[in-house]
Amino acid sequence: MKKIFRFNIKGLIFSGICTLLILVLSLVSGGWNPFSSLDNKISDSMYQHKDETVLEINIVGIDDKTIEKYDAYNPIEYRKYFADILNNWADNGIVPSAIGFDVIFNKTFGCDAVDLKLSDAMKRHNVVLGVNGASRTNAPYGLSEAIYNGASAIGYVDALTDNDEAVRRTYLRGPNYDSLAYAVYSMYAKNNNIQMNEYNKGEAYYFRYYGAPELNYTGDGKVNSVTSSFNYISMADLIEGNVPSIRHAENSIVIFGSYAAATDSGLSNDMYNSPIGEMFGMEIQCNIIQSLMFDEIYTPVSVPVYTIVNSIVIFVIVFLMACLAFYLGMLAFGVGIGFEFLLMVIMYANKTYHFIALPLFVLILAFILLVIEHYYSEYKHKKEVIGTFKRYISPDVAEALVEKQSDTMSLGGRKRNVACLFVDIRGFTKMSEELDPEDVVDILNGYLEMATNQVFKYGGMVDKFIGDCVMAIFNAPVDLDDYIYKAVCAAFGIVKVGRHICDQVFEKYNKKLEFGVGVHFGDAVIGNIGSKTRMDYTAIGDTVNTASRIEASAAGDQVLISKDVYEVLKDRIKVVDAGDRMFKNKKEPIKCYEVVEIEGYIEE
Repeated sequence: MKKIFRFNIKGLIFSGICTLLILVLSLVSGGWNPFSSLDNKISDSMYQHKDETVLEINIVGIDDKTIEKYDAYNPIEYRKYFADILNNWADNGIVPSAIGFDVIFNKTFGCDAVDLKLSDAMKRHNVVLGVNGASRTNAPYGLSEAIYNGASAIGYVDALTDNDEAVRRTYLRGPNYDSLAYAVYSMYAKNNNIQMNEYNKGEAYYFRYYGAPELNYTGDGKVNSVTSSFNYISMADLIEGNVPSIRHAENSIVIFGSYAAATDSGLSNDMYNSPIGEMFGMEIQCNIIQSLMFDEIYTPVSVPVYTIVNSIVIFVIVFLMACLAFYLGMLAFGVGIGFEFLLMVIMYANKTYHFIALPLFVLILAFILLVIEHYYSEYKHKKEVIGTFKRYISPDVAEALVEKQSDTMSLGGRKRNVACLFVDIRGFTKMSEELDPEDVVDILNGYLEMATNQVFKYGGMVDKFIGDCVMAIFNAPVDLDDYIYKAVCAAFGIVKVGRHICDQVFEKYNKKLEFGVGVHFGDAVIGNIGSKTRMDYTAIGDTVNTASRIEASAAGDQVLISKDVYEVLKDRIKVVDAGDRMFKNKKEPIKCYEVVEIEGYIEE
């Protein structure tokens, strides 16, 4: 049985290399993350989805209807409209907790009288003005000074996009002033006695999305209509004197901004991508505000924590993958993947964005390399086993054996019914004394090559060479059909084909060469016998001993078989009774037969 866990230096080194890889890539990803797109897709699929929007957030959109009817993009005209709307609300007792303008009141396009009117209207409310850029240092920050003086606060409206042009993060606080969403929510929290969390200046935070507009497109790809998921009011309705319902008016938040869809380009310039679909900049501001309300603002995991945690996880998991049994290593790989996702969920619950694409990449890379290494090792082991068995059996049988059995090289044996063949050269000892050693080796190699080929031809296994004796087994190590018949055919072939070798030896060395062959079948123990450092795949038992005794009693060019073999093949062979023969360590004589003809045998 294979060990479940096996410590090895290669596994330790490989784990160290993978850990070093995660260290380097983690430090690099602190500035440039090559896996950011995949990280974004994973986090989007897990955490970003449409949800219910809060009642307190309202949108006033400068939509297509407003543009068509009131030329609301005329800088002076729309400032008049804003002043009228704010005064109308105040006159009717509608004073929201915070009003944010995702509109830039640039000083270049203003009119002093109109700007003063708008400034006075703003002073009746809690207004946050939008500005471009977070690093302006001098008031009024590019705005009309009169309008700036009427506002309670300012906030920058710039969107922070990722490499896929989607907005997932925001700088809540800048060096000189905060973002529009943060400033609006701060005012809302102050007016409603809500304790706010502290956020660092200059740090980008992830936020949740809840609502996105439904965009209806025309046949030419332009947007035909838009339906907001937040409480929506068209600015045109307010200009006409209508006062649509503002949900939770006294405790509400109102965001003014562009909601125009039918532009020449098909979409407004204030349209952005988000994880849940396209939306206007003012709706992104609303989603950030709701994230602040629900305390769903997330800090990116710090590089040191990210590096240390991932290094430990990668080292442990890869080490287990390398040292455990293969299928348990695959299980460890699955555990590692699952742990990374679990870690992502746990850290998300603790308001931290944890990115898993990089550790997943390293784990998958390690897994692929270990799988390749495993199958290469298996292939190499298989080739070694095949190479070993090719010395005993034919190549196709060797490959079939390795495919069928994965444990052929371990110590131990099992009982099988086999046919055992022995053959040796008659008078070999005397011939060895009379010829030069080189000539003896030449004769022996030719004879052994011929005998081996005959054994392989009939699917047998050459167990061993013992001097000039060859021992062969049929029906091991793999099953062989009609193995007794094939063993006798191989024995018969050795004598028949061997005559050509005998003629060559006589012609070259003037020596007579003859072979004696014996065949018997029965149960034997087959397997690797020996020690862990030296073993032989062989057969042992009475069947082997009996076959050896029969061969020893055979005359030159004679194939002797036992009665057991004869009883199985008597309808397919012709024999001559060779009489009862008494063998060493046998209590009873064994009946033997000489094979003179075999049905179906064809000499090649």
